[in-house]
Amino acid sequence: MPDKRISVVTGGSSGIGQATALKFAQAGDRIVIADVNEEAGAAVAGEIAAAGGDAVFLPLDVSDEDAVEAVFDRIARDIGPVGALVNSAGLLENAATTGKTAMALHDRIWAVNYNGTLLCSRKAAAAMAEAGGGSIMMLGSINSFRALPLPSYNPGKVAIKGLVELMAAELGPKGIRVNGVAPGYTMTKPIADKIAAGLRDPKAIMASCALDHFVTPEDIADAIHFLCSDAARAISGVMLPVDSGWLAASTYNHFPAVPDG
Repeated sequence: MPDKRISVVTGGSSGIGQATALKFAQAGDRIVIADVNEEAGAAVAGEIAAAGGDAVFLPLDVSDEDAVEAVFDRIARDIGPVGALVNSAGLLENAATTGKTAMALHDRIWAVNYNGTLLCSRKAAAAMAEAGGGSIMMLGSINSFRALPLPSYNPGKVAIKGLVELMAAELGPKGIRVNGVAPGYTMTKPIADKIAAGLRDPKAIMASCALDHFVTPEDIADAIHFLCSDAARAISGVMLPVDSGWLAASTYNHFPAVPDG
C-alpha cells in the first residue's frame, strides 16, 4: 500500500476541481488530475509539484466509458489503489425552457454530469472494495433541491443526489462512503464570465442568500476534504449544501407575510 492516499479529481484543471486538487495535495495526498483540458490540467499538476506536492495529470473525457476504464486501470497499475474520488467534471448551461432546449445539448450535459459521475464512481468503487474501502464524492448543486430554469442541468443534479444515496447504501457494507456537495452560486471562472457577459446578476445572487458571502471554489473544496476525511467517518449518503444559506433564504424570503418583530 502507498504511504499517501491516492485521490483522483475529475475536472481538476479549473474551478472547484482545481481548488479541491490543491486542498488535497496540501493535506498530503497524491493527486491524479483527470480532465479533458490537457494544458490546464498539466499546469495544475505542475503547480502542486512546485509547491512540494505529488500530482500527475491524465487526460480523460468522463463521458467516454472506454476512456474511464483505461484511465482507472492505468491508475491501479502504475500509481496504486484509489482512496478517494472527487467527481468534479461537469458542464453548465444558460437559462432556458424545456421546449427550447436542443436535445444535443441536453444529452451532452447528461453524458458528462451524470453518466460521467456514474462511470467513474462505479469503476473507482470496484477498486476500493478490493482495497477495503474509500470515499467517493459527487458534485450536486442547489439544483439538486430546487427547480431553476436549467432544463438539462437541473434534472441531472437531482439525479446525482439520488445516485449519492443509492451508492451510499450499496457500497457502505464494503467500507466505501459516498457523499456529495451541493454548491450554491460559486465564483468560478464560468460564473465570473457569465456575470461579465450580463447573464448573471451578482447583486441578485447575494440578495438571495442568507449570508453576505459569495461562495468560492475553496469553500467547496474545504467541505469536500472534510467529507473525505476520517472526521466524517460516520457520514455517508449526504448531499451537503455549501451555498451561503441560499436554500434556507430562498423559501424564507418568499413567505407571503412580514415576520413580526
